Amino acid sequence: MSHLVGKELPPQVLEQFSGRDLRGCFGRVIPAVTVDAAGFPHPALLSFGEVVALDARRIGLATYADSTTTNNMRRNGLLTLLLVEPEGTYYIKGTVRERSGGLPGFPGLAHLEMRVSQVLEDAARSDVEGEARIASGIRFGAGPGGAALLKQWEALVEALRRAG
Repeated sequence: MSHLVGKELPPQVLEQFSGRDLRGCFGRVIPAVTVDAAGFPHPALLSFGEVVALDARRIGLATYADSTTTNNMRRNGLLTLLLVEPEGTYYIKGTVRERSGGLPGFPGLAHLEMRVSQVLEDAARSDVEGEARIASGIRFGAGPGGAALLKQWEALVEALRRAG
């Protein structure tokens, strides 16, 4: 069951979204949910190389400029990010605006800024769910191109920080 944590990223989430440990976050996925034009939830998957906390109230995002997710955010300015890990599950809700000019060196990506408006923490209710706990979040493998992808993430996160 989820409960309101506040209007800022809690310290443990701020650290995970800091971009300081991309190697440790490599392979982990951040589900993102927007609302499409018909009013349906639209899920997408982001990486820790596309999301960086600029501070406890602002998150920089780099998404494909022509994606449905980006177009949904442009249209209604809403986004929910999910952090689903054994250490904790959080739903981060906020408003999004596109920053003009994109990100230098990253053509094809939109530069967006999310303002956090609500953070919920989800935890099992022991009286109903017993010892049930999240064992793992969503993971991906990068194969032999993993080192190159990690370098790209580092450059992208740094660009988001500079533009922040």
